[in-house]
Amino acid sequence: MDEANLRLNLWLTQGMVLGIAAGSSWLVHGASGTAALFAKPDWADMNMALGVALLIVAASIAMDRWLPSNWQDDGQVNEMVFGQMSPIMTLLVCIAVGVGEEWLFRGVIQPFVGNVWTSVIFSLVHFRYLKKPLLFLSVMGTSLLLGLLFQRTGTLWPSIAAHIIIDLLLAYYLQYSLWKGWGKKP
Repeated sequence: MDEANLRLNLWLTQGMVLGIAAGSSWLVHGASGTAALFAKPDWADMNMALGVALLIVAASIAMDRWLPSNWQDDGQVNEMVFGQMSPIMTLLVCIAVGVGEEWLFRGVIQPFVGNVWTSVIFSLVHFRYLKKPLLFLSVMGTSLLLGLLFQRTGTLWPSIAAHIIIDLLLAYYLQYSLWKGWGKKP
């Protein structure tokens, strides 16, 4: 699949995720319950979200720099999606992914099945990582931390913010790495 089709599929998929999240949130939580999911967080919670995001980004960059690339190769999908994407479009994609996925997984699924099962489902949905144990465990760990943020704060904003920051910084890191022509370890 070429870059244009990958990006189109990404937008279509995220549109479906957002639609499913909104519809199922209204069905299971109602209007007031859905509004409560988006209650204003306090600054301490947002600072915690930033800390969690920066920890995950640092760990991901460390893995990229010091572990063999074949442990982390997702078939060059991220490179094809984000490699030539403009910074503004990258930001918009990361916002769409962060809002849609957190609303669906934390706001709709997690209250019913708990953080662990939500994280298993979240990791399985990222199916291209199933054949790469390091990537699968990385997604699972990230999901567990995002779920803990939601559990602790009771609002989606910290987990949404952390998800956006993680995706955005890692996408920019990938773009910068491609621009600089950094080699990968064999």
